[in-house]
Parts: sequence; C-alpha cells; structure tokens
Amino acid sequence: MSEARLRPEFMRALEDFDAQVGASLKPRLRDMIRLRCSHLNGCAFSIRLHSEALTALGERPEVISALARPVRAMREGLVSEGDEAALRFAEILTDPPRGLEGEARDAAAQYFTRQQLGAIVETVAVVNAWNRVLRGID
Repeated sequence: MSEARLRPEFMRALEDFDAQVGASLKPRLRDMIRLRCSHLNGCAFSIRLHSEALTALGERPEVISALARPVRAMREGLVSEGDEAALRFAEILTDPPRGLEGEARDAAAQYFTRQQLGAIVETVAVVNAWNRVLRGID
C-alpha cells in the first residue's frame, strides 16, 4: 500500500470535474474512450469501472474486450469509423508517439464537431488524471 494520501477536497473536485467533461459525446463513446485510456495507463480499478459502465449501456463483450488492444488492431467493422477515429485520437493523447496528434485530430474531425473534439480531449485528460491518481494511491 502506498503512503500517498490525497486531500478529500481534491478528490471531490476531480469527481465534479469528471461529471462535467465530455457532455457533448454519447455516453457509450465517452466510456469507450475512458476504458481504452485506462488500459493504456494500466489502471485496473478504472478498467473494471468502465467495462461495467459499458456493459450497463448494452455494449457487446467483443467491443469491451477489443478496447484492451490498440485501435488499429481492432477487427474491421467492430466499431464505427467515427468511434475508431475518436479512440485513435484518445490513444495518441494518452500515449503520444510525438507528431501524430495533428493527424489523429484531423481524422477525428471528419466525424466530430470542434466542440466534440474538445470533449474528447477533456475526457482523455480527466480519465488520465484519474488513472494516475488511483495508481498513485494504490
């Protein structure tokens, strides 16, 4: 067990912020992004949390399982082209091979408005913060 302790005020602020981000995205896509990022970050708690959320939303088990692997390795047609572009953008924002952010953003922009692209960035930033917080106190 780690010796790290976070202030309850910080945790509440993160919870409040998390509840507000990504509002212009469909809940299914928001949780798909959260799950994919959590896999990249190796946060077991968040992987379980977002897998259960997707199950509750009626997502197919093969999609939930596929989110453990790179988006480019997904079986064709498993998710829509737009969802695939959003997930690829989220991957690059989470674990960036430098220089690909613009390419991934431009690909996602074919399917999402500027506001929705911002919501993807917000969602990735907050889930990455959660993953790091949870892994730091685990």
